[in-house]
Amino acid sequence: MLCKNCGKNPAQKYVIKSDGRERQVFLCRACYEKLYGEADEADFFTSLMGGMGEAAEAACPVCGTTLEDFRATGLLGCAHCYTAFREEITPTVRRIQGKTRHEGKVPETAAGEKYELVRELVREQDRLKGELERAMRERDFSAAEKLKERLREINHKLYRGSGA
Repeated sequence: MLCKNCGKNPAQKYVIKSDGRERQVFLCRACYEKLYGEADEADFFTSLMGGMGEAAEAACPVCGTTLEDFRATGLLGCAHCYTAFREEITPTVRRIQGKTRHEGKVPETAAGEKYELVRELVREQDRLKGELERAMRERDFSAAEKLKERLREINHKLYRGSGA
């Protein structure tokens, strides 16, 4: 969750007491100090304890499912929940499934040459996606364009059936 004040830094949950009432704010440490003065040790420990409940209050930005909903039902609301709650659900997925990356199953009758060609194309596709990402980060747009063209060729073979 990002700071509700600056919107840039990771936020912590602080409990603010004023006029005998308590309210929760989600701020980064810098904004908290700017708005409410120097954070003392009590505020620090309150924010740490609040941080434990903060994950439960976080919600998926697309469907609104909360982490508490997931814990209660074992179900996520949409595909975006996996990104929104990645840190919290990864240990659960690993414990249940053994892995966090889907690898699929291999049909017993798919041991032929065509299957091996498809597997090789998928491996090449994964490798090229990584190279494309690196090229874009390094702003090497000519290399990125060549990689995108090669990915298009592989996608055509895989999903339109030409050559595979």
